[in-house]
Parts: sequence; C-alpha cells; structure tokens
Amino acid sequence: MTRPSPARRTRRPAPWRAVAALALVCGLLPGMASAAPDWRSDALEPNTLVRPPGITVERCANIVRRETGGRVLSATPVERGGRRGCEVRVLVDGKRVRSLFVDSQGRIRD
Repeated sequence: MTRPSPARRTRRPAPWRAVAALALVCGLLPGMASAAPDWRSDALEPNTLVRPPGITVERCANIVRRETGGRVLSATPVERGGRRGCEVRVLVDGKRVRSLFVDSQGRIRD
C-alpha cells in the first residue's frame, strides 16, 4: 500500500482551535468598538485622534447662522486667549463678511 502524496493530504484544524479563536474574536470586538478613535472633522489638528472637549464646528455654525441671519462661509476650530472655540466667517446682508469667535460655551465674541 502506498501513502498519498503530501499535495493531496489536507489537514483539518482541531475543533478546539476554532472555538478558541471564535471566543477570542467575540471577546475583543466589543472592547475594540468602544475604543475606536473619533474621526470627526472638528479636531484641532488633522492628525489628532481624540476630539478636543468643547463645542463642535457644526454647532458653532448653527449658532452664528441663527443669531446673525447670515450665510456661514467657513468655520474652523481655533484657540484664542487660552480658550477653545470656533472662528466662523459669515456673510451678513449679502454684502459684509464678519468673522466671529464662538467659545466652548456657545457665546459669540467679535
């Protein structure tokens, strides 16, 4: 009787290995999902994984739009005088462009 060639031989993994791998993956996935970095656009630096505390760029734009009635042209996160917030440029009356600072509490400063 001849032995089959090594190319024809298939090896099945032990069932305990599959169970252990499944348990490992199921145990790690919930923890990995909660530790996922926040990739929102309102981080102060483009390579920052953790969002800075305070107000979002979208909320700053909405506050300025509601208060001035103008069209928001741009909103960027900045730090002014040691305070974090957003610099919002808004077109008022279709003519003038104003630059306003919204602090982390949502107050508008010129």
